[in-house]
Amino acid sequence: MSTIEKELPAARTKGLQEELVELRRHLHQHPELSWGEYETSRLLIYRLRDLGLEVVTGLAQTGFYVDIDSGRPGPSIAWRADMDALPIQDDKQVSYASRVEGISHMCGHDVHTTIAYGIAKKLNEQKDAFRGRIRVFWQPAEEQQPSGSPDMIKDGVLDGIDAVYGMHCDPHTECGKISMRPGAETAAFDAFQFEIDSGSTQHSARPHKGPDAMWVGHQLVQHIYQFAGRITNALEPTVVSVCMFKGGNALNVIPRKVEIGGTIRTVSDSKREMMRAHLRKTAQSLGALHEVKISTDFGLGAPAVMNNEVMYEFAKNEIITRYGKDAFCGREQSMGAEDFAFYTVERPCLFIRVGTSSGPETSYPLHSSLFDVDERMLEPTSELAAHILMRHTQNDLKI
Repeated sequence: MSTIEKELPAARTKGLQEELVELRRHLHQHPELSWGEYETSRLLIYRLRDLGLEVVTGLAQTGFYVDIDSGRPGPSIAWRADMDALPIQDDKQVSYASRVEGISHMCGHDVHTTIAYGIAKKLNEQKDAFRGRIRVFWQPAEEQQPSGSPDMIKDGVLDGIDAVYGMHCDPHTECGKISMRPGAETAAFDAFQFEIDSGSTQHSARPHKGPDAMWVGHQLVQHIYQFAGRITNALEPTVVSVCMFKGGNALNVIPRKVEIGGTIRTVSDSKREMMRAHLRKTAQSLGALHEVKISTDFGLGAPAVMNNEVMYEFAKNEIITRYGKDAFCGREQSMGAEDFAFYTVERPCLFIRVGTSSGPETSYPLHSSLFDVDERMLEPTSELAAHILMRHTQNDLKI
């Protein structure tokens, strides 16, 4: 009998909050990087099957889902969770800190995975409280490019699904509060990389003898930082950041090659293409001017997360009606990226931010080596999400 199977009888005897805390802490101690979430999947699949649910596996390598069917006519909707950790050392001094050197759940995907399990369990116990079918699915590789959602879509996770919900931890919002916004929730994201090749190295005493890749690289960076505010509307958010500049390994040698990389974050697909085109033209012009070869490469990127306005108003009303006005707060658009965006291209969607902060220890930002959450939010969030999903099936939303 496996360790997982030995744990199951104990899990059955616990209350849901206790079970969710135990599950989240186990996942926190045993994080797995993108595309390698095999033990995470195995644990969740065992627990879901123990609930009597049929698990569909084989999506995007480690992805899977369960369908909870009410047996009555109605819509088919879904809830998405992500599972992967980050290549960050866990510096927290807690009993459940990561046991894997240099890998940790510093973006809360262990929490997302755990809450999705709680949702599935609650829905399975309340089939008489909704209509239609609710799919809960877990995806790999939210943190990496290429990310997991395109493969999940290709492998059929949205087949027959009318709408999709998802969530993310929010350490900047008080535990017990939910924040959302209609329309663009995150920015579209593109990674760019340039390689400047001058053809040869040069002595630092005689830079005039040939092209200087380092000098051209610095000019390119200056152009990158200046043009966004001159070719885009200042009222439409656009952020361009250079995050990598590599070149040379000696103090008296001008290197042959320089590499520059960073990100573009915008709010629309048309703006994404305009920014990419301008970067290409800038690189080509500088290359021709200084007689160097500049190659340009763009990563796969992601569109913006677009929240369906009908689903937003519906969920906002449900939160306020059930928990009061103080439970809901609006939010500014994030310029971060999230691969939930790929689902929003295919179906009406809503992405919810759940507050996890209750003091200094739970207020560190996402991707901090000290990130943690107030675990008291686990069962209430599972209950809230299950309630929204069930109410969605009971209402004829025109989405």
